[in-house]
Amino acid sequence: MIKAIFFDLDDTLVNSKKAEYNAICDFKKLYSEFDKIKDIDFANVWNKITIEIYEEYHSGKISFEELRIGRMKGLFSNYSINISDEEAEQKFKDYKSIYEKNWILFDDAKEVLEHLKNKYKLVIISNGDGKWQRKKIEHMGLNKYFSDIIISSEVGYSKPEKEIFDIACKMVDLKPANCVMIGDKLKVDIQGALNAGMQAIWVNRKKEKLSYEYQIKELNELTKYL
Repeated sequence: MIKAIFFDLDDTLVNSKKAEYNAICDFKKLYSEFDKIKDIDFANVWNKITIEIYEEYHSGKISFEELRIGRMKGLFSNYSINISDEEAEQKFKDYKSIYEKNWILFDDAKEVLEHLKNKYKLVIISNGDGKWQRKKIEHMGLNKYFSDIIISSEVGYSKPEKEIFDIACKMVDLKPANCVMIGDKLKVDIQGALNAGMQAIWVNRKKEKLSYEYQIKELNELTKYL
């Protein structure tokens, strides 16, 4: 019997990919040296760097602050522009400010949460910086749906580590078997939850051709399993 639902935040509830694309295109406009580069090409470089460096972060090789600096240094280095750590940190702050203005939920997120909030305990489990993620949650009006919010920087563990899922179960005072994780990252959200003894539903928005029994393309398909 499922009594609690744990949600990932970025690219599960918040359309972070769309926000990132719009933000990095707006960020590009701040620098004349990028004028001749197409938005889509610039965004693809940013996305590639982000994926690569997040692998290092999730494996514990770098801190969240190093992740931010590394993303920005990698972006400029791709165009043969070397910047210092201090410059990278400032440029990331500029990007972050633009990104925040582009935050947006997936169309069906609030409708689904409204439907679930009186039937289950709802919890957010998110990797990232606590201050930033909580600001995002508040800005999106998500606080009212969740009994608890667990963020990796605040608890000292990151998905897919078993410990962060254990913390979530203790917070809702339930056994892992009574909890289900909803997330878009198969290795981070889904496999992590399964390793912790929970059930998990994969939000496969990209329609990746990977074998996993419990998967959906949109949040409003959750009724297939809940």
